[in-house]
Amino acid sequence: MVHEPHSVEEGAGSAPGTLVHTEWSERWPWLVQGVTLSRGGSDGDFALFGQGPTGPAVSRWEALMQALPVKGIVHSRQVHGATVRLHAEPLAGLHLAPPADGHLTRVPGLLLAVTVADCVPVYLLDPERRSVAMVHAGWRGAAAGILEVAIGSFRDRLGPGPEALHVHFGPSICGQCYEVGPEVHAALGEPRREIPFPLDLRANLVQRAITLGVPHGQISRSTLCTLCGGSPFFSHRGGDAGRQVAFLGVSA
Repeated sequence: MVHEPHSVEEGAGSAPGTLVHTEWSERWPWLVQGVTLSRGGSDGDFALFGQGPTGPAVSRWEALMQALPVKGIVHSRQVHGATVRLHAEPLAGLHLAPPADGHLTRVPGLLLAVTVADCVPVYLLDPERRSVAMVHAGWRGAAAGILEVAIGSFRDRLGPGPEALHVHFGPSICGQCYEVGPEVHAALGEPRREIPFPLDLRANLVQRAITLGVPHGQISRSTLCTLCGGSPFFSHRGGDAGRQVAFLGVSA
């Protein structure tokens, strides 16, 4: 059975061209979190590992960092796997770590970032210890156990168990827009399908979080789809090459 968490509508962030989880902003003002917008064109593209020139994207990363109360940002080439990297020391500027699809820290002033364009950005927070993780979860990463690794990393590296965590599943392609083949449903443990059929990846990840022990009331999901409803985001399925960046950290 799929448990439906409470849905959250994002509001305007303090950095231009960003949205934030409004409930988290109100509860934990020391938290730095959000997602950028496409602004309807390539000027919002944060991709650093695509085919195009990276200079403009680097400038956008630097502008984002300057607009937020942080000293550094960490990002990696994403490989749709299940590697989560711990960052235990302060960093300044834009730092590109080895390939990974998740980042974890309790260092104030260090912003964790993943890029997405239909995949699910997953925000994980332990408010008592002020530790955070940011995860990129496409279907391959979800099937590989990226969420399980991230939640396990909190326990093994920083101490809190899943019962202490708050988890938010950010803007991504919705279940009605995301039609995939039977092999994807099978890889994610969904009911057997004989033909391509829509899949709600966020709902699958919600169920995984609950199974791992995250309290139902501490899980939320965005109401926004990256493809439909006049989306303000890049969408891979919509033919966009650009990427928005989802970020999470503790204020410096």
